[in-house]
Amino acid sequence: MNLKYINKYYLIVLLCILFNSCNKKEIKIVSTTTNTIDTTNTTKSNSDRIVGLAYTTWFTSTNWTNVWGTPKLGFYTSNDTTVIKQHGEWLADAGVDFIFIDWSNDLGYIPGVTVNRPDFDMIENSVPIIFKEWAKIKGAPKISIMLGCPDHPEAFSDGTMQRKINQVYSQFIDNKTDSSQYFQYLGKPLLIIYVGTPSPFENGIPNFQDSRFTIRYMTGFITQQPNLLSGNNRLSKYGYWSWEDRGDQTYTLLDNQPEACTVSAASRADSFNSIPAIGRNNGLTFQSRWSRAENLNVKVVLVTTWNEWTTSEQPSAEVSKDLEPSVEFGNFYLDLLKSEIVSFKNTH
Repeated sequence: MNLKYINKYYLIVLLCILFNSCNKKEIKIVSTTTNTIDTTNTTKSNSDRIVGLAYTTWFTSTNWTNVWGTPKLGFYTSNDTTVIKQHGEWLADAGVDFIFIDWSNDLGYIPGVTVNRPDFDMIENSVPIIFKEWAKIKGAPKISIMLGCPDHPEAFSDGTMQRKINQVYSQFIDNKTDSSQYFQYLGKPLLIIYVGTPSPFENGIPNFQDSRFTIRYMTGFITQQPNLLSGNNRLSKYGYWSWEDRGDQTYTLLDNQPEACTVSAASRADSFNSIPAIGRNNGLTFQSRWSRAENLNVKVVLVTTWNEWTTSEQPSAEVSKDLEPSVEFGNFYLDLLKSEIVSFKNTH
């Protein structure tokens, strides 16, 4: 087309159309029949936004009995380097910024001292392998640790939590080989501490800090802990990050700005309180929760989970949260994760 033959009015209209099309954030479309995802997004990435993903390392060759499905990689062990590499490559491609590895149940485990706990041996001994293998992968997520003290709130006063924190610092931070791979948040290594659900600290967070870390306390289903909420929009008033929520997610503030919320692909039922399960619904549940994160304008999204698999948390394939590629869903939820991360980081 030769623009010199178009009058000034139509030239202006044409330029406006071209400008808008170049800045348009295209809508992702999930097909309910073919499971295809449009990941096109032409806007510039917002590098200030962060995506973390819950990751578990408890798999041995003998504990794949009570699981909701089958990983695409088969029933693996958590120290399998082939699996670790594949996970790192998948998550690097998806744009995940960090994983938080679940050490929430092994507070009393002491490496080299505790015996007859092959489960805890695997949970902790596989993590240095992840650090080593992911350091070789361009763009692989950084790594943080989630400690925990469910049913043991006195851990903050009796020294057991401090001992475990010291282990994390010595093993991964005060270690030139691994320190660069540990995730930094607000200028310090991030340490998440799960206190149990409901939180035993009903009127605040634990009176405990370690100046070497940025610490965030976590509990579950804050939506059902009204003492932890403020206002009608589900603000987590004491700053607890949530492991998962039922219904619209809770969120925290940092410097009076939205900080973090959790996103999951489904929610299990709470029969005691007559709350029904919310299934995956072909990805629509996952998408709707990402939409709330975008609407809240949080800085950090915590995605739960990558590879938990256990039926105690996830009773069926439909009412499960894991995003790791599976026999049941293929790569659909990994692709959807990538698409939603693109959208989240490009939302203005």
